[in-house]
Amino acid sequence: MATSVQNDVIEAVENEISCPICLDEFDEPKCLPSCAHNVCQLCLEGMVKKRKDRIECPVCRVESVIPKEGVAAFPKNHLLVRLIERTPGRKEKQSIKEALKSCSTKLESAKAAFKEMEDRFEKARSEVDETRKKIASSAERIISMVRLQEQKMMDEIERKFRENRNEGTFEEHKSTAFELCENASGCIQTVEDILQNTELADLKDLKEAVVEELDDFTKTLETRTFWANFEFKDPFDVSFTSTDSVKKFIEDECSLGKLVINTESDTSQSGFEQWPSAQSAWGFEPDTQLLANFFSSGSVLLTVDSSSTRIRNFNPFSVAAWRRSAHFAALDEEKKRVHIFDERGEITYTFRIMYGDLWDIAVSNDNEVVVVNRESNRLLHYDVSGNFKKKFVAAPNDNVKFTSLSVDIHGRLITTSNPHYGEDVKPCILVYSSCGRLLLSFGEDVLQSPEKAVFLNGKFFVPDRERGHVLVFNKSGDHVAEIGYYDLESPSSIAADHIHGNVAVSDSRNSMIYTYSQDGDLLDSFHSEFPPKQIALANNCKNLLICSDTGDGRNKIQMVTYTLS
Repeated sequence: MATSVQNDVIEAVENEISCPICLDEFDEPKCLPSCAHNVCQLCLEGMVKKRKDRIECPVCRVESVIPKEGVAAFPKNHLLVRLIERTPGRKEKQSIKEALKSCSTKLESAKAAFKEMEDRFEKARSEVDETRKKIASSAERIISMVRLQEQKMMDEIERKFRENRNEGTFEEHKSTAFELCENASGCIQTVEDILQNTELADLKDLKEAVVEELDDFTKTLETRTFWANFEFKDPFDVSFTSTDSVKKFIEDECSLGKLVINTESDTSQSGFEQWPSAQSAWGFEPDTQLLANFFSSGSVLLTVDSSSTRIRNFNPFSVAAWRRSAHFAALDEEKKRVHIFDERGEITYTFRIMYGDLWDIAVSNDNEVVVVNRESNRLLHYDVSGNFKKKFVAAPNDNVKFTSLSVDIHGRLITTSNPHYGEDVKPCILVYSSCGRLLLSFGEDVLQSPEKAVFLNGKFFVPDRERGHVLVFNKSGDHVAEIGYYDLESPSSIAADHIHGNVAVSDSRNSMIYTYSQDGDLLDSFHSEFPPKQIALANNCKNLLICSDTGDGRNKIQMVTYTLS
């Protein structure tokens, strides 16, 4: 009963402390002298904009005369002020209103900041695209000019050679001289046989004919020798000297020009100095290292290509990494070579695989380099020095063609069968134990063009280039989910982040790298310099390796930071 009465009193008080105009709690309540009703000063000021001398009460319509000093001169209802101040829950309500206002303000600021961030990113992307077009145009122009000059000089040297050295005459005389020498050699051999096998008495009859024939050959050889000694004696010296402009171009390492890229932050504009206010508003101190990692996600640490390796036409096809170090292996399929690199991108070992159609590479849990030989449908194991260890795992039937390979943390070999070149090949995933026993085969009813598959926390993740997303299977091989419907266009590879429980997916069509949670939430994305063919995580998932297609037949590998989880 007491509680009910108390609630009635509170309700009555709340009705009395509300302004009849704004219906909110009184702010500076002014008492109208003619009727004693109360109105907020601010509301009264809004009412007197039309009439300056009198004001009509919004409750009872009784008019009151406005003092010369304005509505502020109306008496203040101190009783109401004290009543408002002592109203139960008022302070709490006020705190909530202030927090709500602060949050709304921060929300608007955040939206504006995110919009500005997006605009800055798109502006930078637009500038990059425009600059790329200029670089490509400049390179194409130089290439065209060089080819034109090359052809002109080739034509000139050929024309001069023909003017000074008649090839038809040379071939004719050469043929005649060769025949003469052969005949003379035959004659000499015959005469030597006669001298050796004929009696002295019989030589009398042969002497005149033999000497005459030898004299004829001697004269003819003398004539031809004289001709050979003087034919083509006219000088024809040819050399090539680069022009100063070409020398400078080469000395400048064939530079097309200079890129001016400004990435230094202006602290007066960047907003970092605003973090103290953010701390007071949100109640935490931003982690500056986290910020640094955020802005450096995808930053290039090193590049491995023909220039850095000093391997002519170095063309890596796939890449694999050691989990706990920054060492990695690359397969150059055209030259059938495997290169092992250290954390600085320097080659430590190189070995050649003599035969087969090589498609992919992986590193086993016992540090063996495993190469997919698609021609023989086998997995070839080598140690890091290139010593052949064993032929391991054969395909179960001719409808399966090993195409891609990964090794999970349990040491299992996860192979992908993917049809190429119009082959009658079944798209599927095959999982083998570390000792080569087939454990599981799945996906043939839903997969179309599966790329490298990985296993993470009880699920298989398989990017399908044709379907345009990542298919997820449970540990029994049942299709349970899809990832990347709205982001991916042509997923080319995948890597399992065992440290944070995420997957990194590359997309060759839009040159992007995406990071997804196991449930398919997009956590991060960044642009790759070139369309990525394959990716691999190294150094306890701190670094991401990207094997890219540069479009000129000389692919490259880049190691970038991988920091967001």
